Amino acid sequence: MGNAASSYMNDYYLSTVFQALDSKNNYLRVQENALTGTTTKMDDASVANMKLLEQVGKNLLKKNVSEDSHETYEVALKRFAKLLSDRKKLRANKASY
Repeated sequence: MGNAASSYMNDYYLSTVFQALDSKNNYLRVQENALTGTTTKMDDASVANMKLLEQVGKNLLKKNVSEDSHETYEVALKRFAKLLSDRKKLRANKASY
């Protein structure tokens, strides 16, 4: 429970900072809070556990980013990746002048 509370506080703090800097689109937290069984063990790299974690990730992509958003993590991650890619291209173009 302590880890979950700490995680929520970190998320709240970072979200607040990015909003205050008018950069809330630069922050996306992706985290599954309902892990159970062996998926919670950081030192279990067994094939079976890796398959379970892969399924957890696939299921997470289908979930909404927040309760008030209809955007899924899959859509949000693609949008975020495009944002990063576009910024990298912009920096590369500026550097070539």
